[in-house]
Amino acid sequence: MGPAFGPFIGGIIVTFTSWRVIFYLQTALAGVAFIGTYFLLPETIHHLKSDDLIGLPLSKKLSVLWGMTNPWRVIKLLRYPNLVMASFASGSLVWNQYSLLTPIRYVLNPRFHLTSPIQSGLFYLAPGFGYILGTFFGGRYADFMTKKWFKKRGFRVAEDRLRAALPFMGIAIPGCMLLYGWSVEKQFGGVVLPVIMMFLQGVAQLFSFPSLNTYCLDVMPVCPPLSRS
Repeated sequence: MGPAFGPFIGGIIVTFTSWRVIFYLQTALAGVAFIGTYFLLPETIHHLKSDDLIGLPLSKKLSVLWGMTNPWRVIKLLRYPNLVMASFASGSLVWNQYSLLTPIRYVLNPRFHLTSPIQSGLFYLAPGFGYILGTFFGGRYADFMTKKWFKKRGFRVAEDRLRAALPFMGIAIPGCMLLYGWSVEKQFGGVVLPVIMMFLQGVAQLFSFPSLNTYCLDVMPVCPPLSRS
């Protein structure tokens, strides 16, 4: 919701008051989020890492802490080609998301002769509602595809989850982007066609993200598999 509704709210603020109010609002929202996270979200971790340090000498504690906090350990995951490809695909979705959202003011304002920030801000609502719709159904569809292929094959394969993203990343997203760009460049379809394409792209993106992100967890489980005994 943030990338879509943030510019819309920012457009309202800039239109009717000072742009500095945007930063006051961001500070207030960050404060509310911090307080809400601290007091309202229950802890769900099953094992505290600090327990691993109990009884260790100082040198060993430092060694264990370095292993926990070393940021370069993420680079080790690049030795797995499937994770590299999943990361590339996920990164392309982020690129697609912001290539759709960022140029709105510079592309659609001249196309439709808009002069007010609040007018261009309204266009962000289309992908925003697409993100919301996709959030509720994207993960469920990925689970559905995984269960479907489990029934066909009789055992589970982590890559089955990626099947849910194929039609959206391979057809829906590029197709919508082409129609969106063509309608703006050729001035066809008025306001309706670009808005519909932005909405459908928002849905397609949120149908793709859950498959890719959950796949990375499926192939790299954080806990050892349970015994079948």
